[in-house]
Amino acid sequence: MNLDFPHAGEVYSASCALLWSIGVIYFKKSGENIAPLPLNLFKDTIGLLLFIPTMLILGIEFVPVDLVASDWIILLVSGAIGIGIADSVFFASLNRLGAGRSAVVDCLYSPFIIVCSFIYLHEDIGVGLLIALVLMTAGILIGTWNPERTESDQDRKKIRQGVLLGIIAMLLMSIGIVMAKPVLDRSDPFWASTVRLFGGVALLSFQMIGRRNRAELWRCFRPGPLWKVTLPSAVFGGYLAMIFWIAGMKYTDTTIASVLNQLSTIFVLILATLFLKESLTLRKVVAIILGFAGGVIVTF
Repeated sequence: MNLDFPHAGEVYSASCALLWSIGVIYFKKSGENIAPLPLNLFKDTIGLLLFIPTMLILGIEFVPVDLVASDWIILLVSGAIGIGIADSVFFASLNRLGAGRSAVVDCLYSPFIIVCSFIYLHEDIGVGLLIALVLMTAGILIGTWNPERTESDQDRKKIRQGVLLGIIAMLLMSIGIVMAKPVLDRSDPFWASTVRLFGGVALLSFQMIGRRNRAELWRCFRPGPLWKVTLPSAVFGGYLAMIFWIAGMKYTDTTIASVLNQLSTIFVLILATLFLKESLTLRKVVAIILGFAGGVIVTF
């Protein structure tokens, strides 16, 4: 299926940013009642169940004849790392930081993509990366550190943990998508998304084998009031955003796609203020500006 048109990658990447931001708001609400692992497995399972009929409707082959076994393995491993592990770590970070602060840490996505592309794909990088890292580091410090120390020791510890987990999550997401880039360039984005989701679901299912985990997982999958937030989070974050993310990476350079994906930091900040009633402080605004500026500079 041909999804290409002028500036298609740019449109897909910007749309992904908005859809992911909506998903993040629902993920934050879901995380108040559901632990990261079962929430991630629920998201990925719903996403997988939606991708399969989507492929049937669009007439996309489930077993493309022009791809080899190594392509399947790369996408499965990419999904296990970039979805199965990274999203669980991201949810843990989101629970500790809140959506606004989490958006600041997420600014590291672009430079991590650039670094991983340099190492794995041998794409060129410039001095802009160093400038971007300085700006983003400053943004993270400004957005997550409170010099007035109005927070308790426990809250400050939670913030430090959230920042560290967020950094790890961004790095793992970047590794997952960059390692899949060569396969994405020659495959259908819907098929690639489905295989990556399957890799994430397989890893998460293995992690949830324990009896206690099964009870918690059943609470997440059982229809009930929780579905008012968990189901939209899965549809927006595990299905729609995934489609546009993969399509953006396929139809434009990874550097351009990563910067447009970075628009989610602005969207999240706005939506968190409107719907989660998180405070919109000057420090957060400055942090987002610095982080987004770094994301733009890193492409030059």
